[in-house]
Amino acid sequence: MKALKVFEAAARARSLTLAAAELHITHSAVSQQIRLLETHFGRPLFVRSARGVEPTEAAQLLYAEVKASLDRIALAAEQFTRTGEQRIVRVNTTPSIAMRWLIPRLSSFQIENPRIEVRVATSASDGIDDLREPFDVIVRRAPMSRAGHECIRFLDDVSAPLASPRYLSLHPVAAPEDCLRASLLHLSSRRDAWARWLAAAGVVPPPPLGGHLYEHFFLSLQAATADLGIAIGSLALVDEDLATGRLCQLFPDVVVRDQGFHMLLRTDREAASALSVFIGWLAREGARASSSLRRRVQVAGGL
Repeated sequence: MKALKVFEAAARARSLTLAAAELHITHSAVSQQIRLLETHFGRPLFVRSARGVEPTEAAQLLYAEVKASLDRIALAAEQFTRTGEQRIVRVNTTPSIAMRWLIPRLSSFQIENPRIEVRVATSASDGIDDLREPFDVIVRRAPMSRAGHECIRFLDDVSAPLASPRYLSLHPVAAPEDCLRASLLHLSSRRDAWARWLAAAGVVPPPPLGGHLYEHFFLSLQAATADLGIAIGSLALVDEDLATGRLCQLFPDVVVRDQGFHMLLRTDREAASALSVFIGWLAREGARASSSLRRRVQVAGGL
């Protein structure tokens, strides 16, 4: 078991040194455990690279199985230690989804379910392969795939341009092509968002599009609220901003349909559990938000 834990850490970090630091053991101890496994399997598990070590093709398959097994053991151990008075649901999502959609709605869940603790962790990347901890629910703005899990779409979404009233008063945008002369706010994770929307509006953008780049959607929204330009992104995450007038949606009849929000769940989860209660609540909140979004877009003639 110890050797497999060392192997998992080394394969994930692509470094024996980082694995040693994570596990609080020496570099030589890591090397020794790896040699034990290589002797057991009769083949090398790693090859050296300029950045550290790389698992062999066979070792990559072993890593996937070992990681899944260790995650299941960690989850079982935590469930075993939980009391009947306090049940825990662990959620992983991106900062923008957490800040703009999930957390503002969590109070209603906690009022209805005071004995269920929801722990929200965020990951900067949309990817899920490098998540170290086992989570009960993973939420992303795209479909996900992982062995032993199912992916469920629970919230519709469309993309549209968004700006503050003050910015629009200082920089009038009368037609979609006027956006090309504006300060465009881009997302590093969705660099084609502006090009897709302009194409939907019948505008051929010059390559490359100028503007400013932000790592997260919530940062580009903050920039738009601060009159720094026009953001592009999820209408599902800005309902309050639109309702209060902090932001305006430009050209409501032109939107781009996106993949929507999805939750990734273990297929072997318990049917009657705190997790099932949370999943049901999340699905209902998503259905309500989707209905509201569809009405808003249909009224504007965007779908």
